[in-house]
Amino acid sequence: MILLNTMNNRFGEWYVPKFGPMWFRAFIGLTFYPYTLMVSGFIFMGTSFADHIVISRSVILFTTYVICLGISAHSFDSFSSKNAPWGQYIKNKYLLIMGFLSLFFGILLSFRYALEYPYLLIAGIIEIFFIFSYNLELFNGFFHNNKWLAFATGSMPVVSGYLIQNGNSIIIFLLLFILGYSLIQIEIQASRPYRSLKKNEKMDVQAITKYYEKILESVVLFSITFTILILLSNIWKIF
Repeated sequence: MILLNTMNNRFGEWYVPKFGPMWFRAFIGLTFYPYTLMVSGFIFMGTSFADHIVISRSVILFTTYVICLGISAHSFDSFSSKNAPWGQYIKNKYLLIMGFLSLFFGILLSFRYALEYPYLLIAGIIEIFFIFSYNLELFNGFFHNNKWLAFATGSMPVVSGYLIQNGNSIIIFLLLFILGYSLIQIEIQASRPYRSLKKNEKMDVQAITKYYEKILESVVLFSITFTILILLSNIWKIF
């Protein structure tokens, strides 16, 4: 049996299926598939700003992110943290096996493109570093915070989608970097009050105000950055 005997209300989460055996429901819950698909979908956001698009490249990179983030990263996160929601349902040895195997197959899918595009290779190395450093809380948890999470799951997927199409504009690259970062910050700040409410935790007014302030800041940053990106990518049509 993969599942441990301890149970709580995690199976009541909206994204966890209400059907099937417990091991299946726990595995689906572990992948956090709404978040995983959102982050992986950032690939196509970056791709859309490239001059020449070969969509098959982005599809493969998208699949790589789904596997490496959805299974590998979340398996390592559940393995390392006592507070990780699904670590109590799946034994540690299975979490490690899933983490390493999925990482291997995910990398294998996109490896040829990493060799073809040096900047994409650098991006891949950075992402692998964060799979371990963030989720296993290495370096005394230095990288285990919201800023590095937004960098690894917001900025990097968007710019990777641009790089795999051989995008070479440094301005577009930087703007996409900001775009991805602000999007994940919105998700992070919106999810914190939700999680606290689910756990029946009390939150003071200042804490709630701070969360919504961060959301507003991120929405403004996203909107401005996205507008500039659209203008830059279509500026040739003006003249």
